[in-house]
Amino acid sequence: MAASAPNWTTLLPDLLGQVIARLPHIADRARLRAVCHSWRSAVRQHVSPRRRLPWIVLEEGHYLTPSDGAVHRLPFPNNTRCVGSTNEWIALDSTDDVTRAHRYALHNHFSGATVPLPELDSVIGEVPDEFEIRKVLMRSTPDDLVAVTGNIWKYPLILCRPGKGVWVPRLLAMMYRRISDIAFFQDELYVVTKADDLFALRLAEDKDCKPIVTGVKRIINHAPGHEDDMYDEADMWKRLTDDIGSSSDDEHTEKDCEASSEHGNYDTLIQEDAHYELAGEDGDNQHLAFSEEDTFSECEEGVKEGCDAVHTSRHLIKSQGKLLMVKRERLIAASTPTDHTRKIEVFEADMVTGTWVPLNGGLGSGQAIFISNRFSGTFSARGEVEEDAMYFPDTNDVFDMRSATIRPIVPMDLLDDRWRAWVFPPDLVA
Repeated sequence: MAASAPNWTTLLPDLLGQVIARLPHIADRARLRAVCHSWRSAVRQHVSPRRRLPWIVLEEGHYLTPSDGAVHRLPFPNNTRCVGSTNEWIALDSTDDVTRAHRYALHNHFSGATVPLPELDSVIGEVPDEFEIRKVLMRSTPDDLVAVTGNIWKYPLILCRPGKGVWVPRLLAMMYRRISDIAFFQDELYVVTKADDLFALRLAEDKDCKPIVTGVKRIINHAPGHEDDMYDEADMWKRLTDDIGSSSDDEHTEKDCEASSEHGNYDTLIQEDAHYELAGEDGDNQHLAFSEEDTFSECEEGVKEGCDAVHTSRHLIKSQGKLLMVKRERLIAASTPTDHTRKIEVFEADMVTGTWVPLNGGLGSGQAIFISNRFSGTFSARGEVEEDAMYFPDTNDVFDMRSATIRPIVPMDLLDDRWRAWVFPPDLVA
């Protein structure tokens, strides 16, 4: 008779303590903690509760634990890279060797759970080499809504819910074409553009539980004189419908946009019929095809300063019931091999007045901000996490909001990589 498998969850706490004492690396302790509740409790009992910095995940499958400076290899399959993160989850993009087709999934390195995203495959499974995903953002759990932004104007924003369906905006809708960042906040999806416009997307589901957007509300309008003044949404819709022939849906949307322009910042652009059902129907294939004429865009603004370049990025972050925007200037110097943060501005979105209100001298709430193009968030400051500090993994920078000084996150030279992502072990987000 074969012996039964041992029940590792019943190991005595003292024995577990001896095992934990022989695990000097943070990553090894995190894997042990993810096994079960009793092992997680044992780690908490035998390891100092001092809060550690979150991990930095590199696109090609390594991660760095800043607390000890160790670099580890993630068990990614071949031709797989990280394209996003939310808390302890990362988003993976796997490319077929022969067909070059892309398959997407959510993966939790700490629990080992993986959630495929076939709905996303149906939209951006076959894409040009120039296509890149900028952000894969989960609203809550992996079976809930997932928002994706990319660099192609045809599909700048995609909403999908695993096992239910997918939504994309109308073709060439201007508000979506200039997305700089997105954030889930108070049951809506907020979008900030390169012109500092802020929009709130009203989220809902159809009868089949597919995600849809039923309305778009302008919260903040950009300051006069910005280059985006040439892109008036109502005028753009008028020119589009004149060029391609208006349908009832186009006329409906055009009227909504014109009405919104008359009512200032607090407009509502109804899009109840603006979603496509991309479930593999033959008639839907025209929406999925990419062509050589497709236009790609950058999420950052770039200007030349002599031989150098300055890129400006915008990041939406929810903190203590508020929605913040961090505007960052990154200097790309021709004479040095690495970039660095040159200027930081922090604003709070005033939903009543429709303005960005500057925040100076820190957050004032015992928080720290972790910012990356893949994922940004605020967390309580304690231990290694410093109050009123901003952490940027792409340039290895820590920015002190109170003193306006910058220092490295880890004392080592790291090649710049704008697609580094923060990932937060469960004890950081619990």
